[in-house]
Amino acid sequence: MTGVPLIARVECRSEARGEDRPVAVWIGGRRFVVEHLDQERLEGPPEAGGTVRHVVSVALEDGRRLRLERRLPEGPWRVLLLEPSPRNR
Repeated sequence: MTGVPLIARVECRSEARGEDRPVAVWIGGRRFVVEHLDQERLEGPPEAGGTVRHVVSVALEDGRRLRLERRLPEGPWRVLLLEPSPRNR
């Protein structure tokens, strides 16, 4: 899946299992709440030692849809715009 890269910061909350769950995304100095997570999965090669990525598709409160991904265990989040806000079309 492709998208437009954004300069953004992902705000997370740790769940009981110790996994970081995105709760908001900061774009241009503004905080947008994650309304819901559409899909969450791990991606990576089947061979041992390969890079595994945590991938999450989310919808923000303004209607934008994003793909958030990071290398595990502690890589930075990469933010891709999948669908712009309906108000900005």
